[in-house]
Amino acid sequence: MGKEGLNKDLQQVMQRPLVKHSTMNTDMQAEVVDIIIGAIDKFTGSKGPNVEPAAKLVKDTLDRQYGASWHCVIGEGFSFDVTAQEEALLLVFYQGNLSILAFKC
Repeated sequence: MGKEGLNKDLQQVMQRPLVKHSTMNTDMQAEVVDIIIGAIDKFTGSKGPNVEPAAKLVKDTLDRQYGASWHCVIGEGFSFDVTAQEEALLLVFYQGNLSILAFKC
């Protein structure tokens, strides 16, 4: 495989969400990942994703579906140390440069 083929494969992998850590059951995790992807896609324009309204949409949607006190952080570089409810933590890397943290406390 040449260098160009590797780049195409890498680009395809980076377009899918990569769940790095989750305490959610698989059904809930899949639903939350879909919510995150939808929010980022909705607020992505020609200048890239607008993460503030995307994070607010994720938080509001999770509050409606799973009860209050969800938090969502979307960005290119941050660190965290959180205590979350059992089965309510998700860390996702998406599109190569975005990280998404969603948790309920």
